[in-house]
Amino acid sequence: MSVGAGHETHGWVLHRRPWRESSLLVEFLSESHGRIGLVARGGRSERSPWRGLIEPFMPLNVSFVVKGEMGTLKDVEAIGDRYLLTGQALWCGLYVNELLIYLLERDEAIPHLLAHYRRLIGELMHGTGDLAGLRRFEWDLLTALGVAPSLDTDADGASPIVATCRYRLELDYGFVPTEAEHGVVISGEALQWLADLREETPACDRLREVQRMNRALIDHQLGGRQLKTRELIRSLM
Repeated sequence: MSVGAGHETHGWVLHRRPWRESSLLVEFLSESHGRIGLVARGGRSERSPWRGLIEPFMPLNVSFVVKGEMGTLKDVEAIGDRYLLTGQALWCGLYVNELLIYLLERDEAIPHLLAHYRRLIGELMHGTGDLAGLRRFEWDLLTALGVAPSLDTDADGASPIVATCRYRLELDYGFVPTEAEHGVVISGEALQWLADLREETPACDRLREVQRMNRALIDHQLGGRQLKTRELIRSLM
């Protein structure tokens, strides 16, 4: 982004924290600039017109100017109602927000990611709690980052993924056919569900396979960094 220039974009607050007496530091997922850091001067003031707006899960249109590494908010406008997430859906939403902060570089727009995020938040608010949407979003994110293995063929690229076969995930390589059950093993049926983007939810055991696979790939990208939301969810359970 050009320093000193004005910008306008829409997106979602990923995280906000107090700064100085009445301001906020905001991590924002935007359509045109990817993840950006913003300063909301006076954003916590009782007289601020932005009170109640700079919150996660509320679609916003923002204008800002860039000075150094952070942008300074100039205007904030809600472009829809806040998505009211509760219970498991809320924890899933907070987990996804933290994941995006850790894995996305600043000021690097990723095509279609905002649409995937919007779809997921809607599914979390209206969904059945089966978590299929969350697993699909994790895969969409890994694919957008260019670190997801191909779902078309096995690691050698010689054979297509077969629903009745089992595959071991080899990080940075792909899916290797296997008859053993050690390591991260996933069925071809589960991989085909991800590849086809079918709306129906796979069986619980297949969904758990996708969860284990996604976690292995995500942890590889995190490089040892721990997600606070995972620890909180684990302690609550």
